[in-house]
Amino acid sequence: MTDHAHWAQQIDAELDDELTLAERAALAHHLTSCPACAGARASHLELRAALARAAGQPQARTVPRPVLGTRRLVAWLAAAATAGAALGWLANAHWGAPGSLRWEASRAAFVVE
Repeated sequence: MTDHAHWAQQIDAELDDELTLAERAALAHHLTSCPACAGARASHLELRAALARAAGQPQARTVPRPVLGTRRLVAWLAAAATAGAALGWLANAHWGAPGSLRWEASRAAFVVE
């Protein structure tokens, strides 16, 4: 049995509520690092929802998968870099840079007292 086949069985057991807490934790840990198994779990959930709708349960729905486009990703990265630079500049203005005279003087004051 391949590793993915083992995890696919674990996914089925988890969706049937047959796993222990430790097994659920191991599966969750694996799903964070394996996009193939995470996609398989999403597909299993979508299939179960489709089967439930076909069986007459209209409340069964799937949650749409988020899609992060290239433009949105670049915009978020630019915003994060800008915010980091602004906060770094403000922190430098308030506390001074490492090795600056102001910082060293305050450190010396703590040592003397």
